[in-house]
Amino acid sequence: MQVVSAREFRANQGKFLNAAKRGQSVLLTSRYGNFKITPVTEEDTLTERICRGLEQVKAIQDGKMKGHTIEELLNEL
Repeated sequence: MQVVSAREFRANQGKFLNAAKRGQSVLLTSRYGNFKITPVTEEDTLTERICRGLEQVKAIQDGKMKGHTIEELLNEL
Protein backbone atom coordinates (compact mmCIF):
# COMPACT_ATOMS: atom_id res chain seq x y z
CA MET A 1 0.00 0.00 0.00
CA GLN A 2 1.17 3.49 -0.81
CA VAL A 3 0.21 6.47 1.36
CA VAL A 4 0.67 9.78 -0.46
CA SER A 5 -0.01 13.42 0.31
CA ALA A 6 -2.28 15.49 -1.91
CA ARG A 7 0.75 17.47 -3.09
CA GLU A 8 2.65 14.31 -4.03
CA PHE A 9 -0.45 12.91 -5.77
CA ARG A 10 -0.88 16.08 -7.86
CA ALA A 11 2.78 15.96 -8.88
CA ASN A 12 2.65 12.27 -9.87
CA GLN A 13 -0.99 11.50 -10.69
CA GLY A 14 -0.22 9.11 -13.53
CA LYS A 15 2.11 7.05 -11.36
CA PHE A 16 -0.46 6.60 -8.58
CA LEU A 17 -3.44 6.08 -10.89
CA ASN A 18 -1.52 3.37 -12.76
CA ALA A 19 -0.60 1.74 -9.45
CA ALA A 20 -4.29 1.68 -8.44
CA LYS A 21 -5.20 0.32 -11.86
CA ARG A 22 -2.70 -2.54 -11.32
CA GLY A 23 -4.48 -3.37 -8.04
CA GLN A 24 -2.18 -1.67 -5.56
CA SER A 25 -3.81 0.19 -2.66
CA VAL A 26 -3.23 3.94 -2.86
CA LEU A 27 -4.27 6.05 0.14
CA LEU A 28 -4.41 9.81 -0.39
CA THR A 29 -4.11 12.02 2.70
CA SER A 30 -5.09 15.66 2.68
CA ARG A 31 -6.45 18.35 4.95
CA TYR A 32 -9.93 17.34 3.73
CA GLY A 33 -9.57 13.73 4.91
CA ASN A 34 -8.19 10.42 3.73
CA PHE A 35 -9.22 8.73 0.49
CA LYS A 36 -8.55 5.39 -1.14
CA ILE A 37 -7.91 5.60 -4.88
CA THR A 38 -9.58 2.70 -6.70
CA PRO A 39 -10.38 2.23 -10.38
CA VAL A 40 -13.96 1.90 -11.58
CA THR A 41 -14.44 -1.25 -13.64
CA GLU A 42 -17.17 -2.15 -16.10
CA GLU A 43 -18.70 -4.53 -13.54
CA ASP A 44 -18.56 -1.87 -10.83
CA THR A 45 -20.06 1.39 -12.03
CA LEU A 46 -19.41 4.63 -10.21
CA THR A 47 -23.11 5.22 -9.53
CA GLU A 48 -23.46 1.82 -7.85
CA ARG A 49 -20.40 2.49 -5.69
CA ILE A 50 -21.71 5.88 -4.62
CA CYS A 51 -25.10 4.39 -3.73
CA ARG A 52 -23.46 1.60 -1.68
CA GLY A 53 -21.28 4.16 0.07
CA LEU A 54 -24.27 6.36 0.93
CA GLU A 55 -26.10 3.31 2.28
CA GLN A 56 -23.09 2.51 4.47
CA VAL A 57 -22.90 6.10 5.77
CA LYS A 58 -26.60 5.99 6.67
CA ALA A 59 -26.14 2.62 8.41
CA ILE A 60 -23.24 4.06 10.43
CA GLN A 61 -25.27 7.15 11.36
CA ASP A 62 -28.21 4.95 12.39
CA GLY A 63 -25.92 2.81 14.55
CA LYS A 64 -26.50 -0.30 12.41
CA MET A 65 -22.89 -0.48 11.24
CA LYS A 66 -19.60 0.33 12.95
CA GLY A 67 -17.55 3.19 11.54
CA HIS A 68 -13.77 2.88 11.32
CA THR A 69 -10.94 5.31 11.87
CA ILE A 70 -8.15 5.51 9.31
CA GLU A 71 -5.85 3.80 11.84
CA GLU A 72 -8.25 0.85 12.09
CA LEU A 73 -8.47 0.57 8.30
CA LEU A 74 -4.68 0.65 7.95
CA ASN A 75 -4.29 -2.01 10.65
CA GLU A 76 -6.59 -4.31 8.67
CA LEU A 77 -4.16 -4.30 5.73
